Amino acid sequence: METGYVFLNLKPGMKKDCLLRIRNVEGVKEAQLVIGLFDAIVKIEGQTIEDLERLYLDRLDTIPGIADSRLQIVACVRSGK
Repeated sequence: METGYVFLNLKPGMKKDCLLRIRNVEGVKEAQLVIGLFDAIVKIEGQTIEDLERLYLDRLDTIPGIADSRLQIVACVRSGK
């Protein structure tokens, strides 16, 4: 199982609706609004890195209201730590 985190900047006035849509995407394990450089952080899981990439590119990054996004893939699973 692979894990990734998606850091999102959301358009003003669309944060609530956008987060509801994100939480309904299969593979999304958690989605929270945050205060800081990003507006939301989303934890995703898939069987392979390719699954994470497809989830990010095909399902999450196309949701209306997302102004900018970054996918970060957890490395500790492969590094053994």
